[in-house]
Order: sequence, then structure tokens, then C-alpha cells
Amino acid sequence: MKNRLIAGLNTEAGAPDLRQRQYAMAVLVTAVAATAVGWLLDLRTPALIGGLTAVFALVAAGGQSLRSDLHRFSWFGPALVLVMAVGPLLDGIPVLAGLLVAAVVFGSGMLPALGEQYRVSGQTFAAATLVATTTGIGAGQPAWMLFLSTAAGAVFALVLRVLIGIGDPTRATRHAVSRTLLEPGPGVLEIAASAWRADGSSTWLGQVLAGAARFRAARETLLAQAQQADRVEAERLHRIVVEADLVAAELARAVRSRACSGLPAMARVDPAQAVVAEGGRQDLPEAVRGMNEGLDRIRGAVVQRTEAAASPPAPGGRRQRALGGIKAHLSLRSSLFRHALRCTLAVGVGMVIVLLLHDPSASTLLLGLYVVLAPAARDSMNGALERTGGAVLGVVMLSVLITVLPGVYLLVPVVVAGMLLGVERLRTDYQVLLSSLIVVTVIDQAMRLDRPLANIAISFASNTAVGAAIALGVGYISFIVLPSSMVPDVRGAIRSTVWSVSELLRSVRAAGQGHDVHAAMRSAHVLALRRTQDLLGMPALLDDPESDEDKDATRAAATALDALRQDVATLAFRPENERAVAVPALKAVDQLLSGRSTAKIPDIQSTGAPATELLASSLVENALHARAAIDQTLGNEPWKSYTINFVRTERLRIR
Repeated sequence: MKNRLIAGLNTEAGAPDLRQRQYAMAVLVTAVAATAVGWLLDLRTPALIGGLTAVFALVAAGGQSLRSDLHRFSWFGPALVLVMAVGPLLDGIPVLAGLLVAAVVFGSGMLPALGEQYRVSGQTFAAATLVATTTGIGAGQPAWMLFLSTAAGAVFALVLRVLIGIGDPTRATRHAVSRTLLEPGPGVLEIAASAWRADGSSTWLGQVLAGAARFRAARETLLAQAQQADRVEAERLHRIVVEADLVAAELARAVRSRACSGLPAMARVDPAQAVVAEGGRQDLPEAVRGMNEGLDRIRGAVVQRTEAAASPPAPGGRRQRALGGIKAHLSLRSSLFRHALRCTLAVGVGMVIVLLLHDPSASTLLLGLYVVLAPAARDSMNGALERTGGAVLGVVMLSVLITVLPGVYLLVPVVVAGMLLGVERLRTDYQVLLSSLIVVTVIDQAMRLDRPLANIAISFASNTAVGAAIALGVGYISFIVLPSSMVPDVRGAIRSTVWSVSELLRSVRAAGQGHDVHAAMRSAHVLALRRTQDLLGMPALLDDPESDEDKDATRAAATALDALRQDVATLAFRPENERAVAVPALKAVDQLLSGRSTAKIPDIQSTGAPATELLASSLVENALHARAAIDQTLGNEPWKSYTINFVRTERLRIR
């Protein structure tokens, strides 16, 4: 823990990170000052509300470049201030409070369809709504004080975000782009490309992404060829990949740096020549040329660093994708819709019980319920029992701690300060965020109750157990009643997903060749989005402990096909004059998904459109990942079991 804290305050090279230390100092000084002022002036509740508002704002509106985070803060901040201030005012209007909570829980459950950052923002907003509306924190405070404290918390979060990012506003984007050179596997390039687009799409980082995409596609092609080669040739290809990874790691370090006057010697090495020099065959596969072209593209971009913005996407693309996501998931066939509905039903039952109990110790009921149910983002109840036991046991231990520790209220500012210092962890682990909120709620409410502490401990523990039981009961019943698969058909799900992604791919390919298939393309996008989301939820339904290998393979296939779907959908909304660049890649991917046994990276012309070039290469990489994962899932000669007879895309309809 100590080493992790020290590493967080240092740069990659081990030197003190001035911005991180300023951030930590600002948090600690403000926590001490707010605690002192709150204690002396009896403003503990407003100070707590302001601190929680700052935590929620940093969790939901952070994680990317300063430009992107400020844009997200511009709409999330006012909404957060409003719900944190209005929530306590609804304490005497249970109907409005229930409607607000239900609407927010359902909406946040549907937001993952729009992307990872929307998922984080939605979950954080749902947690903020539960805290403001159901825990009793702030109830009885005047409206002007609530708005003042929440606004102060939001402004403090904004100051902290600017403080940490003003000296190097694109640091997060560069780090995201550099990970494409370090982390193999599907989805990495899509996350980096999303961060790059949100940060203004600078040309040099786009060229790095285009080069990295070509490098990754060629790398996966070499690995696929190694699987089909004899032992000696396979070892040679694997050595080339290992050498290439070493070069890519050096280039990743250069990408992360704020400036680059020259590249180290290791970053300029030809990875294949080192292997050829050891002896053996001198001829090299065609994919090696593609790998070197990708590395050369990165080298030139890192040194030149052209900051001008790359070409923007075609107008209306974001709106079309959002509408497609809504249409795809507003159906009981969608696992995401079923989960959002399940959470809403459980929270509704919990709200009724809280109103019937009318007890401040019931403030943890809904948070405990959400801890159990919300992290299961698909149809599964797998892990819910473990979370139930953890939530109840945690509250029991905390209640016992309250009974034996003097001055336990000081734990509240300590926990809030810890949340502000650990924002990155809260952003990636929703259970930690909800657990921290339960700790704050229990301590705050326990200090207000005029009861024996032992009685308080029992009340909080029992109410948390009631919330967990509601989550388990509603979740299990809805899992049976709502239309889902009790015995998942993995083969059928993979077949239908490959079919839908291929239809989207073929419609985009036809559009790139000048055909007017916009209606079919939109319909194909909706169907592919639903099928990939359903397949992503399939591993959670495989509860047999002996099927861990099948779960991993299914998860890998789902991730690769979803990343492929994202690439094709993004490509669909690129300018028409750029779309032709990706036609060779679309053709190659079509052949891979249709059962072609050999992989060959197509020639992708460099036309000054890095946004489209990176998509074209990423298509090939994700198709190779999907092909390998499906091979593992379906066994020997799997392509014969789901060779697809394609229909005309104009006949495509949502069912």
C-alpha cells in the first residue's frame, strides 16, 4: 500500500510528480480545514455534502485529457449539483423521491450501450442520487445551504482537475495511445481511439494510432501464421514478434513523453533483422513488412508531432449511433435492458420498505441492495451471494468499531479524503465506491441517533441484510420471469453475432464502393449492437465451475466481435472519400469471418486520414482475435459449423 502511494506521487522515471503532490496536498489541507470549520460552526453536514459532491464529480468527469474532462464536467457538474441539493429536499415527498431514484437507476443501467465513459458517469450519478435521496444526509438543511455546499464541492472538484492537468493537458491521451503498443488483445485500440477523438484528434497522435493499428494487425497475422507453421518456422516468427514488442515498448515510452528530440537506438531497430542475423531462412513473411511500416509511421509521428486536428467524422454520426443504441436495447431481448429493469424493480421494492420502516438506520438498505445487484452488469447473479456476505459483514464490523472507538466521527473526513486521493480506483471498481459510501452513511447516521450503540449496530446490519435479500430475491425472480436463456446456447449466440457483424461489415463495404445502402447500414448497426451486447453477457450465464476455459474463450470472442463492431460502426460515419481506404480491410475481414483459413494483412494506403487508417488496420486485428477465440470455443474445424449464408442487407430487420 505504501509503495503504491509513493508510486502515485512520482513520475514514470521515479522523480517526484509535482502535480500529483500538489493535488494530494490540496485534498489533505481542504479536508482538515473543512473538518475544523464544520466542527466549530456546526456545519458538518454541509461540509460532508460538499466533499461527496467533489468525489462524484471527479469520478464521473475525469479519466481522460483535460479538454475532454472539462467538456464532460460542463454537463455532468450542473446535473450533479441539482440532484445532490434537491435529493434531501424530497425527504418529505416520498413519491417524487421514488420516481427520481427509479428514473436514474433505469437510465444509468442503459448508459453502457453508449460506451465505457457513459457507464462510469451513469453509475456515479446513480450512486449520488441514492446518497442524496435515501440516506437522510442533508435532510432538514435549508435549500440555500444545500445548493451552496454542493456548488462549492463541484467547484473544488473542478479546481482539483485543472490543477492536476493544467501543466500537461494531453497526458492521459498520450498514455492511452501508448498502451496500444504495450497491451495486445481486442478493445485496447478502441479505447485509445475514443480518448484521442475526445481530445480533439491531433494529427500526430492519430498517426501513432494508425501506425500502431497496422503494427498490431501485422503482429496478430504473424502469430496466426505461426500456429499453422512447423516448429522451426513458428519459433522464428515468435522471435520476430518478441523483438518487435521490445521496439514497440521503447516507442511507447517516447509517445508518453511531453516532447521528443530524438529516438533511442532500441526504438530504431528493425525487429526482423535481429532474427535473420542469427541464421536460418532469410525470406520473411509479408506481414513483417506491414509491421515495419507501422513502426516507421510511429517513429515519424513521434518526432514531428503535428498538433493540427485530423479530419472530423461525417456530421450526424454521433446522433445516429446514439439512436441505434437506444433502438437496440429498448427491448426485453436485450440483456442490458433486462438488467436495468431488474435494478429498477429492486430499488422500487427497497424504497417501499424504507418508507414503511421510517428509521434512519434503514439508510444503508438501498446502498447495500445496489452493492449486491448493480455490479452484475448482465443477466448473471454470479457473485451476488459473496457481495451479500461482504456487505453485511462489513456493516457489522463497522458498527462494532463505532461502539468501541472514541471520536469515530473523524473517520468521515478521513474516508472522504481517501476517496478523493483514490479517485482512479473508484472509477474502475464500483463496489469500492458504494462500500465507501456505506461507511460514510453508517458513521454519519450513527452519530445522530440517540440510541445505545449496540442497538445501532444491530439495526444497520439487519437493514443492510434486508437490502441484500431484496436484491437477491428480485434478481432471481426476474432472471426466471424475464425472457432470457436459462441454458445458454453459446454456439447459436456466436453464429448470430458473427452473422450480424458481417452484415454490418458488408453494408459499410458497399457504401465505401459508392452504393446507397444507408437504411440497411443503420438497421445492421442496431442488430449488431444488440447481438454483441448479448454475447458479452453470455459468459456470466456459464456458472459451471468446470467451464472456466469455455467462459474465457466465449468472453474473448465476445470482446473481439464487439471491438470489431465498434470499428465498423465508426467507419460507417467517416467521410465518404475516406471510406474507400478501408475497403481492402473490409474484404479481408469478410473472408476471415466466412471461414478463410489463411490470414493476410491487406495493403492500406496512407492518405493523410489517420482516423480511417487506424480503423482499417484495427478491423483486421480484431477479426484475427475473434477467429482465434471462436476456434477455441467451437472446437475442431469450427468454421464448418457456422458457415454463413448471407442474405441481401436490404432485407435486414430487427426482431
